[in-house]
Amino acid sequence: MVASLSGFAAETGAADETLITPCDPFVDPACIGKVELRDGRQFEGRLVDGQPSGQGVMYFADGGRFEGYFESGLQMGRGTYYLSDGGSYTGFWVRDRLNGPVKLRDRDGNLYEGPVVNHRAQGRGNMMFANGDRYMGEFAYGLVHGRGVMIYGSSRSGNVGDRFEGQFEQGRRQGTARYVWADGAEWEVSCQMDRCERSGLISALIQD
Repeated sequence: MVASLSGFAAETGAADETLITPCDPFVDPACIGKVELRDGRQFEGRLVDGQPSGQGVMYFADGGRFEGYFESGLQMGRGTYYLSDGGSYTGFWVRDRLNGPVKLRDRDGNLYEGPVVNHRAQGRGNMMFANGDRYMGEFAYGLVHGRGVMIYGSSRSGNVGDRFEGQFEQGRRQGTARYVWADGAEWEVSCQMDRCERSGLISALIQD
């Protein structure tokens, strides 16, 4: 087989060319390629001792992928995990787990920055909603929950720039709160399951 290949090269005037064979990333650390790993995973990058190492991309059987840095086969350092539904997680990874604040974009386009537990917003963070609303405060199990401030965006028609400061329960306004209109007027409001009524004027806009 080798003789026939060298003979073909000589006949075509390509005697100086060498036959290039694909590298094997399992045995050559300098090789960059896409290889099949366990559990239906595929890795694109370098392998050291048969393990993903350095910058690369891991493709998972569920359609998700991770783009970032690997060490001994584990996700280490800054990277982004792209979910199959269009969402993503960006943050710092330690041994395949997110560590510290995270940027989480869900499939609806809402962007959250803060701590997460089991891939859901948990603790104190910020959320920019796809409809333009902004929230700064507490979260639980992926929902606005606890004390916080909601500033209403462009989709709110006559309420653009208004601010709600108070308590939320499972994404709904609940209890006594302060509502600040965009023109500066402040009202005390009482909310039940996201339905709010004004209960008293705190301060009014004073014009010259």
